[in-house]
Amino acid sequence: MAIPTAEGARGGVPIEPEAWTSYGYDNQLTNSIATRALTLRSAPRLSPVWSTQLDGAVYASPLAAKVDGRGLVFAATEAGSVYAVDSGTGQIVWQRMLGVVQTVECGTWGITSTGAIDLERGLLFEISADGLLHALALATGDEAPGYPIALVTNNHYEYVWGGLRIANERLYVVVASYCDVGPPGGPMPEGRLFAVSLESPAKPAGWDPVPGEGNLGGMWGWGGVSIDPTDGRVFTGVGNSSVWSEDCACYVDNAGYGDSIVALTPDISSVLDSNNPPTVPSTEDSDFGAAPLLFQPEACPPLAAMNNKDGALYVWDRTRLSAGPVLRIPLGDGLAAFVGAPSWSAAKQMVYVGQSVIREGGRTLGNGVTAWHVDPGCGFRPIWSASFGTGSQATPLVVGNVVFATGGKTGGFFAVNAGDGSPLWSFPTAGLTVAAMISVAGAVYGADTAGVLYAFEPTRGPSSCFWRCLPAFRSRP
Repeated sequence: MAIPTAEGARGGVPIEPEAWTSYGYDNQLTNSIATRALTLRSAPRLSPVWSTQLDGAVYASPLAAKVDGRGLVFAATEAGSVYAVDSGTGQIVWQRMLGVVQTVECGTWGITSTGAIDLERGLLFEISADGLLHALALATGDEAPGYPIALVTNNHYEYVWGGLRIANERLYVVVASYCDVGPPGGPMPEGRLFAVSLESPAKPAGWDPVPGEGNLGGMWGWGGVSIDPTDGRVFTGVGNSSVWSEDCACYVDNAGYGDSIVALTPDISSVLDSNNPPTVPSTEDSDFGAAPLLFQPEACPPLAAMNNKDGALYVWDRTRLSAGPVLRIPLGDGLAAFVGAPSWSAAKQMVYVGQSVIREGGRTLGNGVTAWHVDPGCGFRPIWSASFGTGSQATPLVVGNVVFATGGKTGGFFAVNAGDGSPLWSFPTAGLTVAAMISVAGAVYGADTAGVLYAFEPTRGPSSCFWRCLPAFRSRP
């Protein structure tokens, strides 16, 4: 089953997706869908249908698919488990425990990466902390023949944060580290990008963004890579290098493709284009800890947008990366890592940037979403801003005329009018909400660090609790 893109839904009948197969919904990471069920009138009536307690914190985005006529929601936890849950009842259908890794310097880790669903093969791909790539049957959780594959062997120092992605008959896997720490006196972790052939998975191709051993260059973005829909080019954002430079007598962050946006051939054998913006400091750990959003506004060239830890959103003409960014918008505070990803509504010609620092009247209200209209001539015009909490927050979810956001450290799920940011609904949670929300078949799903997976649907009656349930922090530019 092909996943329709949000852009493909424009001008036609809205398509209610039956599956959400990877981080960001489509391979361009738009995180945007059309809908008939979730509207400005129905969103305030969202109510919890069920909540299911899992065995650990959830940072990975849930996924969903219809399997043998039954809707399933899939979630992975930091306790190292993968779950399949009945989308109608919240009942656990199966659980597969893949284990955790206890590191010396960086704590205990399970699964942070969002998996990828292969609908044709009926498989859910997940990578566990021990670096094993698993292919689990959607219906049962059983391991497919030939799996697991040992992909990341230095698994006490190297780790997969970014989401897995299926495109070009390959599964793409980005590798970073737990916390940029290597063994005492030993080399630093190695960042890499793997392309695993779905037909011959035993011999994956690899790309090292910073040539040499033990010099970082991790790819951290929650979305992993994004794929150009016209030619299959692979886009990724690279974190900092750790390479000694005699020029400054220091370790620099931008050796090789460190701190760069990169476009590669589908088989990742060749770099086609790249850019390391001159505004990104070379020695201050200001790197791209995000993945590129690919989008095509009207009367603009094809664009790519990505957050940097310096607190800015960078935008490029993705056909001319080496020419440098066409736009830099400061949105973070330069202190908290600005590692989220923007989303794109083709219907509204608007970009929504999560984890923006929201200010009003000279004071900081917290972190939230800023909305930008892409005008003719490719100018980005601020439309609205809204604060939902503090700390790391998920990529905004665009569902028709509604934007869903998470509260980060303060928890909670929120819905606002996509056009003007006016509040529609909120729901408090006990845990932090960092995992990206999804919407399938007219329902909305989210998870928190207390290990609870939630399902919401609109009720028929009047809303009993929406924005007034939590304090509102809303402002306009």
